[in-house]
Amino acid sequence: MSDSFDYIVIGSGSAGSLMANRLSADPTNRVALIEAGPSDKKCPINLKTAMPVGNIFLLPHAKYNWKQALTGNAAVNNRTINFPRGKLFGGCSAINGGVYIRGQRADYDAWADAGNDGWAYDDVLPAFKAVENYAGPDTPWHGKGGELDVQKPKSWNPVSAAIVDAAEQAGHRRNDDFASERQDGFGRYDLNQRNGTRLSSARAFLHPALDRTNLTVMADTMVRRILFDRGRAVGLEIETNGARSTIAARREIILCAGATNSPHLLMLSGIGPQDHLHEMGIDLVHHLPGVGAHLQDHPTVHVAMENPSAESYAVSGKVLPRILASPFKYLLKREGMLASNVAEAGGFLCTDGTGRPDIQITFLAGLKLDARSVPRRHGYMGLIQLLRPKSSGSVRLASNRPEDKPVIDPNFFADPYDMQTLIAGFRACRHIFAQPALAAMTGAEIEPGAQHQSDAEIDAALRQIVNTAYHPTGTCKMGPDSDPMAVVDNRLRVRGVSGLRIVDASVMPDIISGNTSAPTMMIAQRAAQFILQDAVTSNIAA
Repeated sequence: MSDSFDYIVIGSGSAGSLMANRLSADPTNRVALIEAGPSDKKCPINLKTAMPVGNIFLLPHAKYNWKQALTGNAAVNNRTINFPRGKLFGGCSAINGGVYIRGQRADYDAWADAGNDGWAYDDVLPAFKAVENYAGPDTPWHGKGGELDVQKPKSWNPVSAAIVDAAEQAGHRRNDDFASERQDGFGRYDLNQRNGTRLSSARAFLHPALDRTNLTVMADTMVRRILFDRGRAVGLEIETNGARSTIAARREIILCAGATNSPHLLMLSGIGPQDHLHEMGIDLVHHLPGVGAHLQDHPTVHVAMENPSAESYAVSGKVLPRILASPFKYLLKREGMLASNVAEAGGFLCTDGTGRPDIQITFLAGLKLDARSVPRRHGYMGLIQLLRPKSSGSVRLASNRPEDKPVIDPNFFADPYDMQTLIAGFRACRHIFAQPALAAMTGAEIEPGAQHQSDAEIDAALRQIVNTAYHPTGTCKMGPDSDPMAVVDNRLRVRGVSGLRIVDASVMPDIISGNTSAPTMMIAQRAAQFILQDAVTSNIAA
């Protein structure tokens, strides 16, 4: 092999950038970070990734977006659903909404109850706090001094403020901190921003480490497969600008490619369900039936409303002075529409009477009916997200060629509970939008349309518009020895082989109740501790 490292990290997203930082902090470790997409340090990508709203300039391009898709079935009227995945330094944290949500205590306690020792809420809270630099008051739930800034939106659209007032009028509590004792309620989101600038995982963790002489970062480099020798992961076959080569790992390979690309690469490398690999013409290294199974996401529907008074974000003649001023406001003060992530506010509610929120509503101060285009019509939206779906899907290979995208089947609405709960959340969102606080800003319901009123009518409408929150998890899930579908153990080591860990959202035993980027960073923080602890133990044993 052409070059050798102690640790090789695959993917520079929410987990990978943090992993590269932590492992290279010890100058005796030689670390490589492999990223299929480009660096975010060059112009103009550095500008696009700095602006919170800049993702609309990145998503249309295959250079920055894997442009995957969810396969449809009859439950969603056989629609193919666009599924953007970040392909650049920072991964999805460079193109997402930047919302910082951890989930619920009960989520993590359930992981531990399922046999994943060391993953209860009290176990993971120190890792959340260790990476965080919280701009709010000192509380037992937040950390100060970490690399990841957590701040309220620098800019606050009047529509967002009115929606939070409307939620209170509808009977919901205000909540200024969704990471505190109670998640329920509505308010301004905490964001991964630093003074109006998007703080992707790359900007927070990777950039400060780039000058380390023991860290080698390979951008625009695709990993074709993981190489094994007698059951041990020993290196990678990579491709850069059409040229293929191999690199070796002396200690470990850490797979941080995300919940669709991690199982994809594992199966291409011979780790996965043996029948499927045989069908694809791939030699089996180790049979792991759980690879690519148990895909969970947050199915998401929406209510879109007109905003004839034009406070919302849009490119229109009505707000031409505001548009012309926006670059100057952003450059001088990091304020204005370019400083907004659009998803400035939201919250959580319970529909089943248990008190535990099962619905998240994210409010957009603009019409993002298509995430890849700039809205030209004034309006606002509520994205209604089912937090704990009972349906699960799969990721499978289309072929044995690494260039071919995986086949991703979310299997939405396989369990009737999912639609029933979404309908309840949909009605709650409509109720919020009907409150007096929004009356002066609101016109007609654009989508799905006020004509849909009965449960049957709403059911049919939601199947036509259901989308994803872009929160895939679970496809290489963590579990105990007794779980035949577990892919990794509680220290994230791949079962049945050595020298290989998976560190990303794919290892979640069950999806958490909220956005997945912050929990993925928490997972990486803990994994780095495991790896460094194991290295010490190995050195002592040697």
